[in-house]
Order: sequence, then C-alpha cells, then structure tokens
Amino acid sequence: MPPILPEDPEQNSPQKRAFGPGAGPTENSAFDLTAPSFERHRSLPAGASETIRAAIYATAGISPPARVLDIGAGTGRIGRAFVDANDFYIGLDTSLAMLQEFRSRSPRCILVHSVGGQLPFIDGSFDIVLLMQVLSGANDWRSILTEALRVLRPGGYVSVGQIVSSESGVDAQFKRQMRAILDQLQLASHRPGEARGEALAWLKSASETHKHRVAHSWQVTASAQEFLDRHRTGARFAALPCGVQRLVLERLRNWAETTFGSLDTPFPETRSYEVNVFQFQRGAEREFRT
Repeated sequence: MPPILPEDPEQNSPQKRAFGPGAGPTENSAFDLTAPSFERHRSLPAGASETIRAAIYATAGISPPARVLDIGAGTGRIGRAFVDANDFYIGLDTSLAMLQEFRSRSPRCILVHSVGGQLPFIDGSFDIVLLMQVLSGANDWRSILTEALRVLRPGGYVSVGQIVSSESGVDAQFKRQMRAILDQLQLASHRPGEARGEALAWLKSASETHKHRVAHSWQVTASAQEFLDRHRTGARFAALPCGVQRLVLERLRNWAETTFGSLDTPFPETRSYEVNVFQFQRGAEREFRT
C-alpha cells in the first residue's frame, strides 16, 4: 500500500477499494524545495478552481460526484474544489512536500505519495483522471498516459488542463529567452511545449471523443520582476547549481532591462485555463503500449 495522507479511508469506501500494491517514490522530488512558496506566485484567481471543476463535468457530459484521480495534484490548486464538493477524489503526487501543503489547506483530503508512471490502483478504478499542468513537465508522458488509461473505467474521461497566455506577453517572451540562455550555456533544456504537444496528439488519435473548452479567463498585470521572482521558485530551475542559477538570472535581468526598461513596468495580460477532455474505451492503454 502506498503512503496515504492524512489517514487511510474506511475499508469499504470507493477510494479504499481502488488501491492495489505500490510504494511511494524512493527519491525526493524537485518540487519539495519549492512547495512552501509554490502558490505564492502561482495561485489561481478566486473561484477559478470551482469553475474549472464545473467545466470538466460539463464537457464530459456527466453529473457529479464522480471517482476522480488527480495525477500531479501538487498543492491542490485545482483539487481543493473537488474535495470541497465531496467528490470521490484522490490526489497523487511525487512530491511529499507539495502534498503536505495540500493537506494543510484541506485536512480531510485523501492524498497518495506515488509516481504517475506506476499508479498504485487497480484497473478501472476511476471515472475521470485529471492531468492538470502535468504533461508539460513530464519526462516520460507515455508511461503516465498508459497508467492513466489503465485505471480509467471503460467510457471514462481524461482531462488535460493548462494555463494559456498570449505569445506576445511577458511570460512567453521570458520563457523563450530562458531557453535561449540555457542553449547558449549548453545546458539540457526541457521543452515543455513539445512534450505536451506530443501527448495531446496521441490522446486525440486514440480517444473516442475529444472536446476543448476555455474554463476560466482572467486579467493580470505582469512584469519582468514578477516573472523573475516566480521562476526563481520553479522546480526545474531550483534544481540547477547555484552558480548557474545566478548566471541565468543575471542574463535574464540584463535582457529584460534592455527589452522592457524598468523591471517593474506593468503590462496587462489575459490568461485562461483551458481543458481538453478525452473519452476512452477499454483497451486504449494496450494499443498505446504497442
């Protein structure tokens, strides 16, 4: 049985029946270091998580409550809405520290410390599997999708969620410059857009149905300094050697001052949370393995 936070559910509950053999990760997650400050820079606007939950149910065309597995639940930015609505919700993450942050905000949630590519659940346990802000950062999205489909009931749904901002906005420009700097330093640079694009393409080709929806939109005022403060707490960036972090931030700061002038100059920007909902029948995970 994998580690469960806080207490094991009752023996006869739907969550308990879902568990099969398994164990938690044997290595620390890069997100452990950034967990305490994660939501300080990445919180969603008030009411957004509830709107996203409603959009997932509406897009799938099913009525709550459902049996929901959230792979990469993190601090519960999305999952708390499912917990508060009394769904049969289980949140799973490789980072114990992130799950502890989740539990501190939702004491009655059921959380599992495990890896997405080796889920500790029996086949067909869930109606919906959530992959919210997960595929872009996944080193092996294929194993995650294979396992997600294995634990999904026939006719169940996989929901992929992502925050989307303008390609001309401050965030998008900074991310492109960050990749350019890492390439210049000859450091391996993860390409989140490529991983997510490949995963979505497979999901579209293998699913019975696919629906896309903008679940929530909001206005923000972004600045170069805001990006620097947030990115400093990013898991992948925090894993770099301290000397490399300082060098990259210095180059980013110099570029930003040339491009934007003051680092504190505010720029209005629209962001949205988009969901792609895919329906699958039994056997899709076997097709994926081949």
